[in-house]
Amino acid sequence: MKAGVVVCGPDVAYGPLALLSGSFEEKVRKAAGLGYDGLELLVRDPAGLDWAAVKATVTGAGLELRQVVTGELFGADGLCLVTADADLQRRAEQRTRAVIDLAAYLGAMVNIGRLRGRLELLGPVPDAWGIAVERLGRVVSYAAERGVCITIEPVNRYETDFVMSAADGMRLIRDLRADNVGLMLDLFHMNIEDDSIEAGLRSAGDRLWHLHIADSNRRYPGSGHLDFDSVFATLQEMGYQGYISAEMRPLPDPDTAAAKTIEFLRPRLGRRH
Repeated sequence: MKAGVVVCGPDVAYGPLALLSGSFEEKVRKAAGLGYDGLELLVRDPAGLDWAAVKATVTGAGLELRQVVTGELFGADGLCLVTADADLQRRAEQRTRAVIDLAAYLGAMVNIGRLRGRLELLGPVPDAWGIAVERLGRVVSYAAERGVCITIEPVNRYETDFVMSAADGMRLIRDLRADNVGLMLDLFHMNIEDDSIEAGLRSAGDRLWHLHIADSNRRYPGSGHLDFDSVFATLQEMGYQGYISAEMRPLPDPDTAAAKTIEFLRPRLGRRH
């Protein structure tokens, strides 16, 4: 398993769950210095980024850019794919395709969480789930043509109204019928929605492609009450080899949260420093 951390890209002034302070270059240097293996890049609009500079900064620090995160497409710009607003849906899909193009250039995956929207936004339609599958299927197909994998993130009931648990995520993957789509599970959301975090992880099996770590209070691990010994034992039993990536409230400050997380992860990943 590898250790990752979510950081704001050069076009994002503030991410509510991103860590590390300073310029983008400073964040990358700090992540490498702390011992992280890779980054997740939180972006808004790839058109405003120097793609070559981003790639050179990350690879120059000896890090992998594992995933491009789309949370601020929704959080900052209000874009979502499942909505009755045809113009909003068109703009959301267009921006998502731009993120996929960026990910193809960077050799990264793309996550889709809140960006997918809400079924209730479709209004009284006979098959809201089917519409959601069709909308998401279009971007999944676009990504497949460019060799990009999509990770679906189940999100708790207070932030969305569909795909809230690992079981929901696996249902969506089955309905999408695409080899380039998997799950990104988040321990914070799982603590709210899954009857058992361990059972949820196991249910994903080899479709678990990425994992976000935070404690029950959405702060750095060890500050809440999650049973991480049981979680990591489950991941070991599964043979999970992907990333354990820090996405959490940047408290008491973004640098301390990042340092506390890697300190917590080192012994569980078999590292001394």
